[in-house]
Amino acid sequence: MTATKDPIKGYFNPRTEGDTFKGLGLSMGMDGTVGDAIERDLQKFLEAADRNYFIKKVPAFQFLGELDGAAQYAQCENQYHLVRSSDQRIVSPHTVTDQYAPLSLMDVAIEVAPWVEAGWATPDAVFSARNGSLEVLVLRLDAGGEITDGDFYVHYIVIQNPHGSGGTAKGKIISFRIVCANTFAAAVSMKSDFTISHRVARGDSEVQAAIMQQRAADAVAAWETVQNHITELSKRVNNWANSPLTLADAGHLTDSLLEISNLETASGNKKNKREAIMGAFNMPQFGTNGANAYDWINAVTFVNSSPNAENNKKSKVSVVDRTVRNIDANASGFKVEQKAEKILTGFLA
Repeated sequence: MTATKDPIKGYFNPRTEGDTFKGLGLSMGMDGTVGDAIERDLQKFLEAADRNYFIKKVPAFQFLGELDGAAQYAQCENQYHLVRSSDQRIVSPHTVTDQYAPLSLMDVAIEVAPWVEAGWATPDAVFSARNGSLEVLVLRLDAGGEITDGDFYVHYIVIQNPHGSGGTAKGKIISFRIVCANTFAAAVSMKSDFTISHRVARGDSEVQAAIMQQRAADAVAAWETVQNHITELSKRVNNWANSPLTLADAGHLTDSLLEISNLETASGNKKNKREAIMGAFNMPQFGTNGANAYDWINAVTFVNSSPNAENNKKSKVSVVDRTVRNIDANASGFKVEQKAEKILTGFLA
């Protein structure tokens, strides 16, 4: 796979005309272009973002050497690269076989466009990670608003479409707390909320029809999951907000999260993380007041995901990579949040 930087930048849809809050991507500090006006049509949004290409398989070749000064190649049996139709850029980290069926964002749009057309969601952002081998499409749910008194969230469906690995496009519902720019990905569901399989490479019309019928049913089920997510998050946030927590309690929870048994002998890295979380536990400018369980879980997610956190400002991890690791159910950042939720639940039981 080529090591050159992907020339296609992130693209973001403004929330309202003239709004300074431009969506999940820019709020997390990503580079990219913001549309001049709100685009509510998903396919047109992808076209404006230069993402209206399809992914195709092209044969892989092996270099054999030179003969009379000319390079000689042979086609590798049943091995293909995945390339974008727009610029022929290779987007797969390794070759695939003829059984692999590519899935583009335009394919994904066919699956989720009904949610947009029904007024459930609006296109929010699209960007790439891992040098183009992972595409991320974000839909902003129109069901955002106040979760608990004076605390506002925006909810998103984040769809990851990997090329050459993973086998499926997977969607995760996440919630974004505006005051502190925290993402909550594990607060309700500890796994991906739905998947879109790569289109079958073979199959007659009846098989294809059955698959599409099942996908239609899956789309309805996924939307029910979205509604349940928001309801459940509201319950949890209110429970946390009504559960007092002392500074000593917060320290105990943080030590459990970081697996610190003796602060004096803890590593410098763990001490720094502990200091960051304890500092974020009482940070009124970012919506915490050192008073309850909600303040502590926000402190963890703040340090884990917010671009306002000092540790993230200094981090060498790219904004895109940090975002992906915090929303992917198998990635490190998500697992930290998952662990924090488990520890806090046990403490409050």
